[in-house]
Amino acid sequence: MDTSAGASQDIFENGRDLEEEVDVEERRAFDASAQEKAVTEESSKFDWNAHWYPVAVIADLDKRVPTAVRILARDLVVWWDRNGSNWQVWDDRCPHRLAPLSEGRINEKGELQCSYHGWCFAPCTGDCTCIPQAPKDGNPVWKSKRASAAVYPSVAKEGILWFWPDTRPEFKSIADTNPPPSVPALADPTFTDELSSRDLNYGYEQLLENLMDPAHVPFAHHGLQGDRKLAGPLNLKVDKLDKSGFTGMARSGPAVFVAPCVFTMEAQLPTKRGATKRVVMIFICIPVSPGQSKLIWAFRRNFASWMQVFIPRWYLHIRQMLVLDSDLYILHAAERKLVEVGARKWETVCYVPTKSDALVIGFRKWLRVYAGGQPDWNGRYDGLPPTPQREVLMDRYWTHVKLCRHCKAALKVFEGAESFLQVLSVGAAATLGVAALKPSPQVRSWSIPLAGGAVLATVASRWLSSFVKKAYHYHDYNHALVK
Repeated sequence: MDTSAGASQDIFENGRDLEEEVDVEERRAFDASAQEKAVTEESSKFDWNAHWYPVAVIADLDKRVPTAVRILARDLVVWWDRNGSNWQVWDDRCPHRLAPLSEGRINEKGELQCSYHGWCFAPCTGDCTCIPQAPKDGNPVWKSKRASAAVYPSVAKEGILWFWPDTRPEFKSIADTNPPPSVPALADPTFTDELSSRDLNYGYEQLLENLMDPAHVPFAHHGLQGDRKLAGPLNLKVDKLDKSGFTGMARSGPAVFVAPCVFTMEAQLPTKRGATKRVVMIFICIPVSPGQSKLIWAFRRNFASWMQVFIPRWYLHIRQMLVLDSDLYILHAAERKLVEVGARKWETVCYVPTKSDALVIGFRKWLRVYAGGQPDWNGRYDGLPPTPQREVLMDRYWTHVKLCRHCKAALKVFEGAESFLQVLSVGAAATLGVAALKPSPQVRSWSIPLAGGAVLATVASRWLSSFVKKAYHYHDYNHALVK
């Protein structure tokens, strides 16, 4: 990263104490000069359409079916090319009548077939290979470029599928000269922990701002990851900031933002033997649309590798979903309040006097000075979507479970166990009913165990039903009731 921000770092350190009252007029003057510099120097602008974006965790994709994904206001279809053994990322619309190709199928030849009229498309090129409605001995209309599907450059790297948001031919081999960013802790085999993901009902800006703010953990995640009684001052800072992101220091290690998506914070824990335990918190934050974002995360560590083997992923995910839910509504509501007053006025409407907000200030500065204040939605959206019911807002099934192979498999087991318990309860009750109509010494001797078994099966079934609902569908979180 360069140091084009120059004197901008004074806002974070060396001559400025963020714990004292901020001189608003001075900060406005600085902001104005920084914005003017960014506008006059075209090379310093951040181009949202000239960077790689994560699409999905590869391990959670299903090779049998096309998958619909929305990233940066683009509707995509992800599917497996079994002939070339690679993942394809295409525009999710058939050139015929704009039907979603994600509702299609992978045919016997390994081509993507639209389920509306059966048009078929070859992998890699997107060329149309078949239009069933066109006479075979007539004009080969399927060879027209207008019949081709739009193909995005894509590459699999470190467990993540990335795409470049431009289908023009000159970008077909962009990965050879400008590959997706590397995350060292993902590439290092001495670190363990799997990638996970969830779709969130608040925007990219709110997501990154929240993850750069460790000061909220003792309160927003009290009893889960933090404790209200342990809250205190945090000495965070940003060292270098430019259009490619920033570097800085978190509580116990470096913090790095690689624009537009990758944010990492490292905790370094010295041991008695002189070695250093390292935990790298990886947050990959993806703009989907206004008020919608996607998070891919992993807490990679170079110790306690046994956890990867003995602790089921679905169990960890239940806990992680609760952490995400515990501040989901807060962030959703705060985002709307910011829009009401004007998101570009963040510095004037938000009072951030302490060093604990340094990384947040750095991100908002990058967003305003270099990136136009928000993601480039290509004119496809105007404002935030309406707030849905709380059950929809905090839904887990469609935002995580359906996309996660671990949770999807666990849900099937729990639902199967629930059905078995229901059948067991009904069977025991039916046996008791028959015994009452036709008394017999043999059945009578089993009446008490059968009655007890029916009651236990019913109670267990209802408990399991409640568990499944909370763990895999919807679990509300009320901070006032958390002691």
